Amino acid sequence: SAFTHIAEVPSAYGLDLDSKGDIWFTENIRDGKIGKVDTATLKVTKFTPPTNDRPRRVTVDANDNVWFGEFDTGKIGRFDPKTETFREFPLPNPHTAPYALKVATDGAIWYSSEHRDLIGRLDPETGKVMEYPLPYTDNGMRDFFLDKQGRLWFGTPPNNKIGYFYFADRQRRAEAK
Repeated sequence: SAFTHIAEVPSAYGLDLDSKGDIWFTENIRDGKIGKVDTATLKVTKFTPPTNDRPRRVTVDANDNVWFGEFDTGKIGRFDPKTETFREFPLPNPHTAPYALKVATDGAIWYSSEHRDLIGRLDPETGKVMEYPLPYTDNGMRDFFLDKQGRLWFGTPPNNKIGYFYFADRQRRAEAK
């Protein structure tokens, strides 16, 4: 095996793959950018989000849109690589500090709040956000994982717990099939 150092990406934080296998990343620094590494050529391309922030986690949806949390300003950002345009979705509270991020099978964007002990669901079609409180304080969630039943799994290290979130009515419908 070999290790390839990519000098143009000195501070990658979040990583995800698009449908072509290219790597998308965030730079968790002031004036941080999002970027792509073309895995065939190792060419790096960076893009500057409209808000001066520290993007953290990144996730790529089925249409190869790149989603990222804008930690300091309480927004979720979307980058469309086809048009090279950004769209920002303000969350209900500017102190939300979105951290964990995942695209669900229905296209919704799920996020955890680093400061508010909740998880939220952003509908990218309408911009509507629903937030759900968690049973623990100081959740410390770093990532989400989706299973085939639609459950959103998470770890809460400060509480020494692993759990999952789901909508009860969807679970009942899945079990009835």
